[in-house]
Amino acid sequence: MTANLRGVVWRLGVFLAACLLALVATAVIFGEFRFGGGKSYNAEFTNVTGLKKGQMVRVAGVEVGKVEDIVVNPDATVRVTFSADPSVVLTEGSRAEIRYDDLIGGRYLALDEGDGDAKILAPGQTIPLARTAPALDLDSVTGGFQPLFRALNPEQVNALSGQLMAALQGQGGTIGSFLNQAAAVTNTLADRDLLIGQVIDNLNVVVGSLGGQGDQLDKAVTSVSELVHGLASRKTDISNAVAYTNAAAGSIADLLSQGRESFKKVVLETDRTAGNLMAEHDDIDALLNVLPDKYRAINRQALYGGYFSFYLCEVVIKLNGKGGQPVYTRVAGQDTGRCAPK
Repeated sequence: MTANLRGVVWRLGVFLAACLLALVATAVIFGEFRFGGGKSYNAEFTNVTGLKKGQMVRVAGVEVGKVEDIVVNPDATVRVTFSADPSVVLTEGSRAEIRYDDLIGGRYLALDEGDGDAKILAPGQTIPLARTAPALDLDSVTGGFQPLFRALNPEQVNALSGQLMAALQGQGGTIGSFLNQAAAVTNTLADRDLLIGQVIDNLNVVVGSLGGQGDQLDKAVTSVSELVHGLASRKTDISNAVAYTNAAAGSIADLLSQGRESFKKVVLETDRTAGNLMAEHDDIDALLNVLPDKYRAINRQALYGGYFSFYLCEVVIKLNGKGGQPVYTRVAGQDTGRCAPK
């Protein structure tokens, strides 16, 4: 018994150690912990919106370090301190760019090899502003239309919309009024030519920002194109999958339709049985209370093997007597041993 207990303890210890190792590995993977030393560098940016301490540093999409610190310089620029694996070699031509990591605004620092000097950048040195690029600011895209929105009179827009709806409902006499309202809106826009010029200037800034992110836009378009081509090459498989799904749904619907009456009967009978059981719950409860004792008594009868032992204590013959009254005649019996009265 001691050997069995020792084996159980060993197996339990091995199981707990494996579970602890799996838990530590999961925490390391999902917590993005990094072990071992790394080289530290700096990079100067004009804007680091969305970048936070602890976010990833990547080279060609592979994580090689993390952002360690973000400090605002006296000249309103931002110095970002980051770490990189010892295997990463940066040169004086290397570029640092802040890019979007996901659709909810996450950022990461991307390192690319530029066209400058191939002299190796020593740890602690800084990548200057000329070789860094901030992330695209989406706020400028939406904010560029604000002057146009301020130029429009809400009452004129509402009146124009109401006249248009009335004209579409068959009230042809309102078309003239609609044209008058359209002319009023056009005159308002003509009077706001300065604001429209501001919108165009803002759009030029936005287009310039997009032009500076040409490589990223090209990669995005290329990725979408590859996705579309991949789906097109698998169109037969996708079509077959949709057809099989449709056939499976039809088969399940037919099965449920055919078995509707049977299911209904089963539910009704189940409800009726449950009602009967609830009505006799006292008797059922009493039966369940005595069953364990009865089973233990039966179990004692089979202690010596897969059979039951019976002892003949008495043989009594029942006969019909005078007037149909029963007459009991004892043929054999004993009153000692297991048959002794208790």
